[in-house]
Amino acid sequence: MKKSLNIILCLSLLSATTVFAQGDDSALIKQLNTQWLQSYPKRDTAAVSKILADDFIMISQTGKKLSKNDVIKDLLTPDRQIINVAIDSMDLQIVNNVGLLTAYTSFVLRDKEKILKGKNVYSDVYIKRKGTWVAINGHETLLELK
Repeated sequence: MKKSLNIILCLSLLSATTVFAQGDDSALIKQLNTQWLQSYPKRDTAAVSKILADDFIMISQTGKKLSKNDVIKDLLTPDRQIINVAIDSMDLQIVNNVGLLTAYTSFVLRDKEKILKGKNVYSDVYIKRKGTWVAINGHETLLELK
């Protein structure tokens, strides 16, 4: 009986540890997502470089396949800059060492001399490599631009 109680207690502690670890991972991925979005108005290529894995691939709003270097280069486009971006809603699922983040955002964009407002939705895939979360894939869809 005592042995069974010890086994149950150990299993309970193991489950609690897994839940807490996922909670920490969830907070980290959400923080990375926020940092990534905040890097656009700041044109902070160093932040984006840390968040995106070297083998990162994104499918843009126009269906174009972008590498990590393409995303960083696009961040510095002189005629276009995101002025502000806000997360409207966000969902995150974590399974083992993979996180799938889906978010809806609203943004203000300067395109040459025009100020435009828009909304988009995107999904990003994060993976935990050597104890660090990095984005390996993204796909975004433009919902509105006016």
